[in-house]
Amino acid sequence: MKNYEALGVVETQYFTVAMELLDQMCKSSDVELLASENYLGGRLVTLIVGGSFSDVDVAVQAAKQAAEHKANNPLKMALVISNPHSEIMKYIVSSQPNMVVEDTELESVKTENSKGKKKTAKK
Repeated sequence: MKNYEALGVVETQYFTVAMELLDQMCKSSDVELLASENYLGGRLVTLIVGGSFSDVDVAVQAAKQAAEHKANNPLKMALVISNPHSEIMKYIVSSQPNMVVEDTELESVKTENSKGKKKTAKK
């Protein structure tokens, strides 16, 4: 698991605003999106970015400035967590990136169909 000097957490209203803030954060400094969570059907979105402390701080400040120019300031919370503990990182960053869920209904149907086919020998 990659270690980050700092985490930036930004919580805002509306999914489209969150994407705009994320764009500003990534353009302003060298941060990496670690996780995002949608609540209330995308009306409340949390973005978590990681990187060096100075990069994360610049990214969070850029998100704050971008949100100030919007009507009703949709930014609910923005903070920087320095030197995050490895126990916290287990809940944010998956230890298996690109993990594929194999037990889906579609996958189950495919495996049942392939198991159900029997080879018959010709006499």
